[in-house]
Amino acid sequence: MVKENLDPNRKYLNPEMECMPIEELRKLQLKKLQKQVKYCYDNSPYYYKKKFDAIGAKPEDIKTLDDWRRLPIMRTKEGDRESQKESMEREGHPFGMYLCAPPEKVVYISSTSGTTGEPTFTYLFTEHDIKINDEVWQRVFWRAGIRPGDVVLQTFGLSMWVGGIPVVRALQNMGCRALPVGAEGGTEKMLRLGDYLKATAIIGTPPLAEHLIEKCPEILGKPIGALGIKQIVCAGAPGAGLPEVRKKIESAYGAKLFDSTGGGWGLHHVSCDYPEYQGMHVVCEDFAIWYDIVDPATNEPIEWKDGAIGHGLITAFDHEASPAIKYAMGDLIQINTTPCPCGNPGWRFRILSRVDDMLIVKGINVYPSAVKNAINAFVPRVTGEMRIILEKPGPRVEPPMKIKVEYGSEVKEADLPSLKKELEDKMSAQLRVRPDITFVPPNTLERAAGPSAKGKLVEKLFEAKK
Repeated sequence: MVKENLDPNRKYLNPEMECMPIEELRKLQLKKLQKQVKYCYDNSPYYYKKKFDAIGAKPEDIKTLDDWRRLPIMRTKEGDRESQKESMEREGHPFGMYLCAPPEKVVYISSTSGTTGEPTFTYLFTEHDIKINDEVWQRVFWRAGIRPGDVVLQTFGLSMWVGGIPVVRALQNMGCRALPVGAEGGTEKMLRLGDYLKATAIIGTPPLAEHLIEKCPEILGKPIGALGIKQIVCAGAPGAGLPEVRKKIESAYGAKLFDSTGGGWGLHHVSCDYPEYQGMHVVCEDFAIWYDIVDPATNEPIEWKDGAIGHGLITAFDHEASPAIKYAMGDLIQINTTPCPCGNPGWRFRILSRVDDMLIVKGINVYPSAVKNAINAFVPRVTGEMRIILEKPGPRVEPPMKIKVEYGSEVKEADLPSLKKELEDKMSAQLRVRPDITFVPPNTLERAAGPSAKGKLVEKLFEAKK
């Protein structure tokens, strides 16, 4: 929706929803959930109805939010692929049997990169769904300090990505001037147009934000901080929530960095501007939730309390095309229910890792993002680029964990042994795991500059041998 005549000093875009008392919010969620589940049951006979019937449940059985929490996982990415094959055979379209709206009402299609051979169409939107997506993206941008009239450089991939055209539309409807270069446009075009058209904010992934820091002096002959960027909203990859990466990006740009996540079903979250990272604030509980956490090994519900860690399940409350109901997207999240020192209401969470990316070394859980954070503390003696090397499938890793690290451009070869010891000592103290680090020259490891621009933290040698 277009936001007109809003006071730029207003703290929240939609205070009625974003600041709703918890008791009222839970009542609203239950009412919308009951309606959404019935809609899915009635309009997806070969998927959602089949799922409910298999466990002997009906929509009317959901009388409380606890009733809903006890339901099993109903969607996964692997299940989506199988469902899309079935819908091609049965219905003649690749949108999955979980599609609840007529195909002709689907006005926007988002797909994955198709790295498994065939793309998956996780996010589908009717016009109704797109309007909700606009609303929640705008709540995120508003919290990040972006206002109507700002010039925003959009660097997410544009081609079929959920962070592409939908983000541009949300910015335009908010009254911003979106510069839709997209990751496909390439690094040079991003920097030159951002500079020429006086961008005030950047939207993109953390690895791409880091990459622009490196390339700006080479392409424009000046540091990235000279562009005058004031806000950076990052999503789609680890980085913006890691203290050392945050410090690196904010220092280089001279801007505030906001961590965000979401993409579809009205699901969006954003960190606050408190100096120390506090996790991402939930800004969209009236449209979707992610805090239905389960044990990643047993899929049993985990008590929702401060500090709880589990596999987050997504459920939409108001979606027409392909609603997420108990969708296991594969992210391990940690809940934070304590009041945030920034003063914003509600609870927060952090994404710790992909469930299948978590590694176990001598019984210690190791998250690749935590490894990256430890290494970034040594910038500029290292570039910040690294890869955990896996010779066999995880999660268990036979020690020592092997890591490639790019050393900095000013570091001499004679200094590498002492730097290696410092890095390994740091990780041993911080992560309780002593790795074996191998240094490689600057610009050796591939950068996140393609359409997905998500970066890579793990290199799987066993896949290359197939």
